[in-house]
Amino acid sequence: MIATASGHTRDDAEWHTRCSTPGVLELRKLGFVVVIASCASPEPPPAPDPNAGLLRDFLDGKFDGAGHPFNGRVTEGEVLCASAGPTMDSAVRLDAGCHAALPGAEQSGDMAVNARLRVTSHADDGEVLAIQLHDDSGAMVGADTLTVARLRDGDDWLDLPVTWSSSGGAIEIDIAPANGAVVEIDYVEVFPQRFGLVLAPGSGVFGDADQLTFEASHAFTKIEADGVDLTDAFTALVTAGTATQTSTEFRTLSMVDVGDLLPARGDDSELYVHTSSDVSRMQIRRSIAPCNFVGDGGGMKVLITGFQPFPADASHDNVSGVAVTAVDPSHLHDMQLMKLVLPVEYDLAAAEVADAIARCQPSLVISFGQGGDAIALEEVAYNLQDTGEVSGGVPDNRGIIRAAVPIDASAPATRDTLLPIDAIETALEAIGEAPQHSRDPGRYICNNVFFADVGAMTGHGRGGFIHLPYTDQFDDAVRARFAKVVETAVQTTLEIKTGFFPLAFLLFLCTPTIEIDGKPERRSWGKSTFQVTPGTHRVKIYFAYLFKPECGANEVDVTVAEHSTTNIKYWMPPWMFSRGSIKVEQNQLPVATVHSS
Repeated sequence: MIATASGHTRDDAEWHTRCSTPGVLELRKLGFVVVIASCASPEPPPAPDPNAGLLRDFLDGKFDGAGHPFNGRVTEGEVLCASAGPTMDSAVRLDAGCHAALPGAEQSGDMAVNARLRVTSHADDGEVLAIQLHDDSGAMVGADTLTVARLRDGDDWLDLPVTWSSSGGAIEIDIAPANGAVVEIDYVEVFPQRFGLVLAPGSGVFGDADQLTFEASHAFTKIEADGVDLTDAFTALVTAGTATQTSTEFRTLSMVDVGDLLPARGDDSELYVHTSSDVSRMQIRRSIAPCNFVGDGGGMKVLITGFQPFPADASHDNVSGVAVTAVDPSHLHDMQLMKLVLPVEYDLAAAEVADAIARCQPSLVISFGQGGDAIALEEVAYNLQDTGEVSGGVPDNRGIIRAAVPIDASAPATRDTLLPIDAIETALEAIGEAPQHSRDPGRYICNNVFFADVGAMTGHGRGGFIHLPYTDQFDDAVRARFAKVVETAVQTTLEIKTGFFPLAFLLFLCTPTIEIDGKPERRSWGKSTFQVTPGTHRVKIYFAYLFKPECGANEVDVTVAEHSTTNIKYWMPPWMFSRGSIKVEQNQLPVATVHSS
């Protein structure tokens, strides 16, 4: 059995299809990358996981790099070997041996650690330095010895790699200089031995003079954009010196300007690069996505997102992208709908959502992803990127792998959904679906976007994530089914707006509390977004002022019918200790709007 990041256990066959998160390390000369993951002790088998099989379309790893490869885990010498000698120009001179836990060893599979060294003095022959790796039982699992015969002329920096077969357990590294040898260590890097293909800088907005970088361990077999084969054109650019190409023992690094490679590109281009063993892709756009809301111009602004297909060479669509694209805004009541289909890329997908939220200011954001065998209503997002439980890691569509890397080192470890998933569950069951709650969204791109959604919408509205069941069949009935799932999740939404008499300006300092069925939530004055099920709900609104915890308190029962909109208005008069006015209004600009499926 293998322990998941959530503490659940799975057998090997199932575990290699689950979604978790990786960490990134760099390797300047070797062009390799690192991935990390951790294992917990086994527990009794959990309930069925709705996201089982989330990564079923992936095979092992893919890597990248430029300078330090993106998928390498780098630890500086002054951190790893702080007590072994003095720091000199950001490197450590090893006056004694260095013994430390090796960061990055949590990744399973065939791994390598590289030490970046400089030898400034040594004997005429024999040993210069030895590196040994030991597992948690003390057994040596890898070793190499640098000898005088292996040194180059001069005192240039050199790389000394050691390989081992990792089970994901802890590894100790010993770096011991020989008597009389003077050796400096700059850093160590941990990375999978297999090196693949990476595109940089990843999907985004590009001018014609912006540069693209392709890094691969094999020759490119095909480069294409929007169905047009650019392989010969790229080769001609390299021959002419317009594009540059540098090869080492480990990799080929190619750089080309966007305008040279894509002189006739449109507003949005999909670039694919192939080698004999890998495919990566990225979006090249001329401008950011506009705030294009379609539907009722006076209605609540709603943003829904899905994903492009993954892996990069996927043979079928992504159910989330299909579902979001298929939604008909005319089916939604009193709402304006904006759709985004995101690249499957760490950080960049999350950044695109966060940017859209900041620019377009939706009141509700629901992101959808391709999951396992059931609709999964995700309860919590994790501040972690990691697919290290899969040997070699799982790359995103541009080739990046992450293992045990925080999304935001300054953010909390978790963020709870802002969606009323109990209400969404009831609404989905009413249309014949069987959703399940989930506390493990994986630690891949879905979790990355989920974490960003909640962070951006906290205090501003509702946000969260739903995994849709995996499918590789997309006939009209399937598209209609999942479009209905998205519409139903969106339509169980309540929008509330609170206000007060202009002369009561001190109320700017007070934050209203809105209770729905006894569940309080503090929201700023103005429009807020909630979600409810069809039926009758009690809405209570108040604020704390001086010694009184419930100033202006008033409440009302709201009956919400299926496929209907109910408006509530709360208004505070200038007398601070009077009751606020709250009433249900129909067919008016909503202050509180309850949407139901």
